[in-house]
Order: sequence, then structure tokens, then C-alpha cells
Amino acid sequence: MAAESRLDHLEDSRFKEIKRLKKKHVPHRLHWYLEEDYFSEELLGIYRSEVEQLRRISDEAFYLFQRATDKIIKENKLGDLGIPLSFQKCIEHTWNNKTKHPFLYGRFDINGGLKSDYGRIIEFNADTCSTIPETLLWQPLQLEQLKGNPQSFNTLEYDITSILSGLKPLIGKEQPVFLGTSFGYIEDVENVNCIIDIAYEAGFKPLYTNLENLIFSDEGVFHQIGDEYEEIDVLFKMVPWDWMFNDEPELAKTLSDLIINEKVVVLNPPYTAIWQNKKFLAYITQNFPNNILAETYLQQESHLGEYVKKPVYGRLGENIAIQTNTKAREESKGDFGNQDMIYQKYYPLNKDMESYYYQIGMFYTNRASAINLRAQESQIITDDCEFMSHFII
Repeated sequence: MAAESRLDHLEDSRFKEIKRLKKKHVPHRLHWYLEEDYFSEELLGIYRSEVEQLRRISDEAFYLFQRATDKIIKENKLGDLGIPLSFQKCIEHTWNNKTKHPFLYGRFDINGGLKSDYGRIIEFNADTCSTIPETLLWQPLQLEQLKGNPQSFNTLEYDITSILSGLKPLIGKEQPVFLGTSFGYIEDVENVNCIIDIAYEAGFKPLYTNLENLIFSDEGVFHQIGDEYEEIDVLFKMVPWDWMFNDEPELAKTLSDLIINEKVVVLNPPYTAIWQNKKFLAYITQNFPNNILAETYLQQESHLGEYVKKPVYGRLGENIAIQTNTKAREESKGDFGNQDMIYQKYYPLNKDMESYYYQIGMFYTNRASAINLRAQESQIITDDCEFMSHFII
């Protein structure tokens, strides 16, 4: 049996090792990541047929998310997700006006998907999705080191540029102000700066400042430059909506009113608070049964068998517990243990001969846009993982 099970592991021939890139050959935006020893020096080969399957299930998942969003809003059931009533009108407004409030990008996390293993989407990082510098900058650098001019599945920069270019004429200014903001953690700042770079190429006037330096008033969102205040037309935030309406309700109310009154566009838009919420996966399981998303429930169901327990708005692989029939319970610690939990059917990650597990990420804009991979010696992929680039076999 042991020999047979190894047939399911990723073959060593899929991996290509390259020389370690020196700091002087790497863009400044990646220097912090290099110091963290985060990048793998191997690339994983993915067959074109696997890429097509991953793209197809991502397209189908996004369609399911849209249908379910229409339904939950029409049924006035956003409160079932724990979204405050004060924020629901803003969500409805942006959902009904998606042209002016477009979804910019997110990432589906997929378990399986390689070795003829049908992938299942376990969540949608749709609000404050990271791994942008890795995908836009690092993957192409590593790909260049391989012989034979290989390709990867990565149109993310082009797709984000296209969305921002479509938004610009709707603002009504020749050079709208595009400001990126975060709490100031270096990883968040570098993710935001990558989007700011794209906004510049799309014709916006780009700025960055930490959230604490922004001014929110009834008239708009402003950034102070010397003694003057500049109004922000588009605000790109690496700040979770759920943090805002749970921990800073006054800020959420102010920003909500500004969005409804069309004084600012915020990306990602408020309706991504629905998609980020894992209770929404349970809503889809109940109302739109499918074989694309991992079946998700609000309580532990007896028919689940092997399952994964997760916090509703958890991030970074924290406070997750996996219960399988063949292994002892595996758990991760974190800061989200006081949140409501969901229960999800367990689907294993692909792993290699050395028992490294691989999480596939599919970036989604208005289409499937890029694949990236994270690897770890654990079934729970956390902030301690390695980032691995890929190439198409």
C-alpha cells in the first residue's frame, strides 16, 4: 500500500532547481522577502491540462459566487453572515453598481488539482488578498532562469491594468488620484505599492500613506500634503472590511456614506466582505450544491467525516483544525480563535515525495488570471510557508 500511495505524490521530475538570485538582480520591492528566506529555489511544473482544469473550476466558482450574492442580497440575509445592518446598504449599492465599483482581484485557494486529482476550492481571499509581489515580480524572474523559454499562467498585471483603465473614465477627471493604504506592515505596503504601480500605468495619480494618516470627513477622503488637502478619488486598501465594521464602526459608517454618495471608490469594493466570509461558503453549499467548492457547514455535521474547522474571517492559516481518520488532529494557533467557526469537508493537498504540501492559488479578476503556489511541511499552510513559482510543462 505504501508503494501505491507514493504514486499519488508529485514526481521529482516536475521540479526544476535554479541558482539563487542575488539581491542586486532583484527589484527593491522583493528585498524584504529575500531576507525572510521565503522564496523556494525550485519551480514546479504544471501540465497544461491541469492549468485548464484549475481555470475552469475558478470560472465556475466565480459564477457561483455571483449567483449566490444576487440571492443573499435579494433575500435580505446579509445579517446571517454577521454583517452589520449599517454596512449592508453600502454592500447593496456597490453590488448593484459594479461598473463603477469593480472587483479588482482576489485569490481562490484550491486543495488538490494536480496528478489527476480534481481540485476543490476551499476559500476566496477576496478582500485583502496578498502575494502580489511574488506573483507579478518574482515568478517572471525565476522563469527567466529556466532553459527553453517556458511559460507560466500569469496575466495578472495585464488584467488589473485593464480593470483600472476601464474605471478611470468613470471618475470624470483627467488624472484621478489613486491612493493605496494599509496598517503599515512592510508586506502589506509592498503589496499595495505593486497595485499603485499599475494604477500609474493606467493613468491615475498614485500615492501611498498609512491608514492612520488619512482624513475621513463627510466631504470625502483626503490626504494632507504640507498645508493642503488632496481629495482621493480611488482608495485601494489592504485593510479588511470586517475589521472596519467590527472594530471601527464609525469609520465604516463614514466610508459607507461616502461610497453611497459617490464621493470615493474603494477597492476592493464592500461586497467582497461577503466573499471573504466563510459562512458564505455554507450558504452556497445549502443553496447551490456543486462539486467545485468544498462542502461547508455552520456546525459539525455527522456525514462530514474528515473535516476542517476554520474561523469565519480567519487569515494566514491561523486557528485551523484538521480532523482526519488516519492522522492525529492537526491544529494551528493564531489571533482568530474567538470568531465564529465553520466546518468544511476535508480535501487533501497535493504533496511531494518529501511530504511537502502544496496549496494552489488562482488569482481572479474578471477571469482566471494567475497561478501561484505555497509549500510547507504541514497540511495547514501558514505564514511560515515557502512561495514556489511554476512553469507549464
